[in-house]
Amino acid sequence: MKRLAIVAAAASALAACMTYPPPPPAPYHAIGQGGWDLIIDDRYLTFIPGSGQQPVLQPTVKPIIGVAGEIYQTPRINANVVHSPCMVMSDPRRFPDTVQVYLDGKLYTGCGGL
Repeated sequence: MKRLAIVAAAASALAACMTYPPPPPAPYHAIGQGGWDLIIDDRYLTFIPGSGQQPVLQPTVKPIIGVAGEIYQTPRINANVVHSPCMVMSDPRRFPDTVQVYLDGKLYTGCGGL
């Protein structure tokens, strides 16, 4: 019985020392007036300009870490995430980030981070 308790304690201590890989990153989501959506995950930046329009996918790039947030630059999508509170008139939630997206040079503004 004593040996079983020692083995159980050792196994418990060993399990506490083991490190586990971190969970996969959650997608980042931003929205804006006109019904646009931006989703950033570990594979793609996906921008949906509005209802009925085709999504634009670009491979996710490593962000540039700026003073106020992150900047993602791809050939078609440039997204600037500023860690500053934001509200979209069409959504009652308060978002932690202000987001600017340029799709093929056209500016879209909104909020993200929930």
